[in-house]
Amino acid sequence: MKNILYIISFMVLLFSCNQNSNQIKTYTKEQADSLKIVFENYLIERNETFLKESWSPLLEEDKESFQGLNYYDYDINWRFEGPIQLFSDPDTIIILGSKGEERKCFNFGYFNFFKNGKNYKLMILKFPPHKEGAKFYFFLGFWDKSSGKETYGGGRYIDIEENPENYYVVDFNYSYNPYCAYNHRYSCAVPPLENRLSLEIKAGEKIFKKH
Repeated sequence: MKNILYIISFMVLLFSCNQNSNQIKTYTKEQADSLKIVFENYLIERNETFLKESWSPLLEEDKESFQGLNYYDYDINWRFEGPIQLFSDPDTIIILGSKGEERKCFNFGYFNFFKNGKNYKLMILKFPPHKEGAKFYFFLGFWDKSSGKETYGGGRYIDIEENPENYYVVDFNYSYNPYCAYNHRYSCAVPPLENRLSLEIKAGEKIFKKH
């Protein structure tokens, strides 16, 4: 009888873990190589726009010596896929900008990922549009153990867009610095405290320079 109860308890626990954790996706070498090429082309385009576009946050002095943004090499092991676990009753919450101003948003849900034998959660926030006719948009900002060392101390962002399938790619290779990492005249959303990750993420953008 005890053995049966143990087996039932184990199956319930296993089912619960599978319901709350996104499955680890594996990639073939061809898929990994293809994703790496896409990322490298993305960096080429991003470097060009940062250097040439009028909206670039770079200071003029930094444009003169610009050799490209500083990123880790692409690592497929930092790419995760799965749904967002939605909050049944999202609350309006306040997060701060880097200059101290308050910003209202909703705690939409969280994204689970599994790394090095441990499950991690990232809270996904939803912001109202900045202007008429625009859409609500997701905000995914985080810190990790590299923050303030190899990566920007104010945290990094990953862009994701809401979709009806509720299936998302969270690829830390594409994590990037907010504009205030390049120019102090910007104020940037500070990631929620829930998104302080207890692991070092050696993927995505590194520190641009120390001001």
